[in-house]
Amino acid sequence: MSQPIRTAGALALGALVVAVAALAVRPAAAVGAPIDGETLHTITVSASGSVSLVPDVARVGVGVTVTKPTVKATRDAAGSAMNAIIAGLKALGIDEKDIRTTSIDLSPQYASGSSTKIVGYRMSEQLQVTVRDLDKAGDVIDSATAKGATDVNGLWFEVSDPDASRDQARAAAIATARTSAEAMASAAGVSLGSVVSIVESSISYPMPYAYGAAVRDLATPVEPGTQDVQATVTVVFEID
Repeated sequence: MSQPIRTAGALALGALVVAVAALAVRPAAAVGAPIDGETLHTITVSASGSVSLVPDVARVGVGVTVTKPTVKATRDAAGSAMNAIIAGLKALGIDEKDIRTTSIDLSPQYASGSSTKIVGYRMSEQLQVTVRDLDKAGDVIDSATAKGATDVNGLWFEVSDPDASRDQARAAAIATARTSAEAMASAAGVSLGSVVSIVESSISYPMPYAYGAAVRDLATPVEPGTQDVQATVTVVFEID
């Protein structure tokens, strides 16, 4: 009789120790979850911030397209014009590494209504020119057309390092979010506490934008304007 009683007592004591241990170890609560019966109170604000940048790089598309009776004549005419165009670009101070061939095409030209009678050959060679001195962007177009370019495929302005202003845009967005949260907290009669979380909703970078291709007059005017880097964030603030 005494052995079962002692066993039951030991089991009861062991259960009590486990219960005490369970009470002593509490898992960390997630943000916003009840802690000791109290819920974390927060304000959530979404805001955007932007930084205006002046483009510092222009990319100009120029090229030559010729049609001649023979392959040799076509290649010679295209090559002569392209050599003159490239020489003119280098004379403007454009570095060789900033002159890139983007396409070369040579194709037969057929007589009207025929799919077999070749009457000539057409060759097209296109360049993309990176202009790091924006004052020369118009000169590049003028020089290329003067040297024999038959194609002007547009003018793009870009920011060479948009990432440099990314953090500035984020900081501006967070500052705007804090200002809005402080106004909301004041109106509600509570005080704004620390930041609980920050989530970046989006960030946009300047995209290249182009002028029309039909730019042929000498003294071509070029204005780069400005571009924006924008960030949007959602910030959760604790309130007391």
